[in-house]
Amino acid sequence: MTRVRFLVVLSLVLGMLGMAVAPGSAAIVPTPVSTASDPTAEEQEKLRLVAGAIWTPELAAGWNMNSDVADVLSTATGEILTCSERFALVPRPPGFVPGLLYLVTYALNLRDYFLVVTANRTYRACVVTAAANYRTAIELASMGI
Repeated sequence: MTRVRFLVVLSLVLGMLGMAVAPGSAAIVPTPVSTASDPTAEEQEKLRLVAGAIWTPELAAGWNMNSDVADVLSTATGEILTCSERFALVPRPPGFVPGLLYLVTYALNLRDYFLVVTANRTYRACVVTAAANYRTAIELASMGI
């Protein structure tokens, strides 16, 4: 991937985080949304897109995308964003953990971002590390354990 494409995708993600705002407007930072019920079928498909970009689409296709899986995916996504931003030396709002609403709203953007950072050797470390660190947790959450 070219550096320009990476920077474009990074700016989209930072925009989702409320980092890029119009002059004179207040930054709105999305907050995690915890839901007691399982995601809808549409939300589950969007979660699969994000999970497929971190692990593989084949693995994600076999997982039960319940609320526990969404929580693990939220944590893994937050760590990937934090890691890649640290590599880019870009500050971000403290304490942000993407919730279910954030994941399903920005599923395509996140998938594209993860695919771009995975293609870059430096940023690939962020995705691979999160995939390794959360593989067991997401498998157990998918099984309802």
